[in-house]
Parts: sequence; structure tokens; C-alpha cells
Amino acid sequence: MTRPREQDAAHEAAQGASWAFASQAAALFAVDPRLGGVALHAAAGPVRDAWMDLLRSLAPPKAPFRRAPLSIGDERLLGGLDLPATLRAGRPVAQTGLMAESHGGFLILAMAERITTGTAARIASALDSGEVSAEREGLSLRAPARFGVVALDEGQGDDERPPAALLDRLAFHLDLNEIGHGCAREHFATAEEVADARDRLASVRVDDKAIEALVTVAARLGVESLRA
Repeated sequence: MTRPREQDAAHEAAQGASWAFASQAAALFAVDPRLGGVALHAAAGPVRDAWMDLLRSLAPPKAPFRRAPLSIGDERLLGGLDLPATLRAGRPVAQTGLMAESHGGFLILAMAERITTGTAARIASALDSGEVSAEREGLSLRAPARFGVVALDEGQGDDERPPAALLDRLAFHLDLNEIGHGCAREHFATAEEVADARDRLASVRVDDKAIEALVTVAARLGVESLRA
């Protein structure tokens, strides 16, 4: 029979392993936000805050972090007419959208399990193209928008998840709900190690055998998306 202390030790070890994986994902994401992002399934609280603090500590010092509220509209997301500036200039003046403001950094989606499919599609399009493009209020808007997404998912059950079009583009799907705050301490890598990896990333080459191995493992794990 398993004793209570053994059960507690096994539970703590499992939590520690889960946090180690989450910490590694934060490090890899900080090395290259072009991995798309992270679907972070976790209730608001100290563990989620610890993960976000870790990501900020590993990201480039000047990388922007922008938070998109659930109620965000297209004008704020994509950009639109800057009315005060337009009135002062006497001509249409564009206002930068949140995705363009996130260029080179990270876009945080609050309550991602409840965002509309339209908003998800616009974010997915920017992730694919690396830019924001829109025609609004007589303005032709185009701006670079290469960023990574952190989709904060507080959903309960499989019917409350971020839209599939968004999840398909996020490399890491993490669940922090079973991790205790005491376990959220160890880090997979330091900021210096992540910065060094980021500097060396452009010189990394992956041969065909490695790619074949990765695809084979993904297929055996049930990953069906060709994008993933």
C-alpha cells in the first residue's frame, strides 16, 4: 500500500516535472517568438504570474509586451483613424494597432477561450504573414507585426478553448492548473543562456534526417495538423 508521504512526494515530483517542462517552453519561446506562441491553460494566480514573470525575464530587454483585452475591436487591434491627430493635421492620420505595437515582442490575449473567431483569424493572419494589412476609413494600413502570442486560457472543459485557428499556430500548449506555487521556482535556463541561443539561432541548420525524425514522432503522438 502506498503511504501518504510517498503519495505526497510523488505528487510533488509530478508537479516539479510539469513546471520544468513549462520553464523549458518559456525559454524556447523567448529564444524565438516565431514559434507562434503559448496556449497557457491556467487560472489567474501566483503560478501563472510566475510563468509570465519568467518569460519577461528571458525575453530581450526591450521586447514589447502588449495585452489585448477580450473586448478589443478591430480598430485597436489592426489600427485605424487617429481622430485627434487627423483634426490637427487636416488630413487622415493612421493610428498604430496593438499587433503592430507588439512587433518584436509578445501579444498577451486575456481570456483567450472566449475571443471571437474573427479576432482569432486576424491574429492568425498576422502570425502567418508577419505584418498587419487592412483597409479602414479610407486608409491603407500596412505595418510589420512579427510577434509571439501568449493565449491565457481560463476555460473549463473541452468546450471552452481558444479557437482552433489560433491553437494550431501556437507551438506550446501548457497546463499549469495542477502545479503548486512552491514548485514554480526552478528555471530551465538563465537569461544569458537564452540570449546566447538567440544569437546563434540564425546559424543553426537542420538536416533532412532530423526533420524526418521530428515529423515521424509528431505523427506517432497524434499531431494531425500539417502546420504543427
